[in-house]
Formats: sequence, structure tokens, C-alpha cells
Amino acid sequence: MSDLEVHDVPDGVDPVEWRLDVTGDVARSLSLDRGALADFPKQSFTADFTCVEGWVAEDLSWRGVRVGDVLDRAAPTERATHALVHAMDGEYACSFPLDRLTDAVLALELDGSSLPVEHGGPARLVPTGDADCWESVKWVSELELTDGAREDADTAESIALSRIA
Repeated sequence: MSDLEVHDVPDGVDPVEWRLDVTGDVARSLSLDRGALADFPKQSFTADFTCVEGWVAEDLSWRGVRVGDVLDRAAPTERATHALVHAMDGEYACSFPLDRLTDAVLALELDGSSLPVEHGGPARLVPTGDADCWESVKWVSELELTDGAREDADTAESIALSRIA
């Protein structure tokens, strides 16, 4: 298994009850379980993961669903410019411009196995390209499309940086 650092799994994370909801400025709200995600094309890539805490996990092999494919099914409205990606714990969220988020992968597997809950399973957002570690949202439960950045609800950076002693 990977060299990703493990943090405690919050109480609100229940992989058995997990669903991905797509809400907000969309023509069709979605509520997808693992079976529904199996219908989407899969994407795989290998990359290093560098954390602001100073460690690097090298050559992680991610496999999952391209976020753009999920968003296409929900049909974002013309107003939608951003998405707030929520974690299942109810506290962690990260805002992305839609044009950047569409290339990200909702990872369901890591190194050839189902993504374990301690590494963000059942689904973890893995942005492609140059991304900060806190943008890799664990336990993704909702993509909330909005008509602008929701900086007031973007808690990801502050929560991630609070872990550094």
C-alpha cells in the first residue's frame, strides 16, 4: 500500500452509507452510489503526492472517475463557475473553478486496490497538475456547483495547515 500519511478518520465518515451528491447550479441533481460510478469511464494516472507537512509519497497509482464526466451528467447551468467539494465529515471543503475541477479524478482505487477509508475512501478528489495537498479532498460526498468561489466555506487550507505542529 502507499506511503500516504494517515490521519484519524472523523466520526462523520461512514463508507457503508457513502454517496456522491451533485447539487447547486445544475440542471439535474445527482445522488450516486459506488454502483452508479461503475458506469462511468475510468481514468488512471501515477503521480507523486507532496504534503505541506514535508513528506512525499512517490509513484501513487490512482484510478477513478474523471470529475468532468460526472459534471456532464449533472449538466451545470450557465451560472455555474465554481464547485465546493465537500468531505463526508461535514467540515472539510475546498472551492475550485469548474474549468480546473473537470480534469480532476475522483479516485476510487489506490495502487490497484479499493481506496481504504484511512486514505480518503471510498472516494478522494485528486486534482491533476500542480495542486496543493489540501486540495486532495478525502471522503468526497458532494460537489456543490455555485455561481462564484465560496471562500467563506472553503475550510481545506486552514484545516490542513492546523495539523502542522
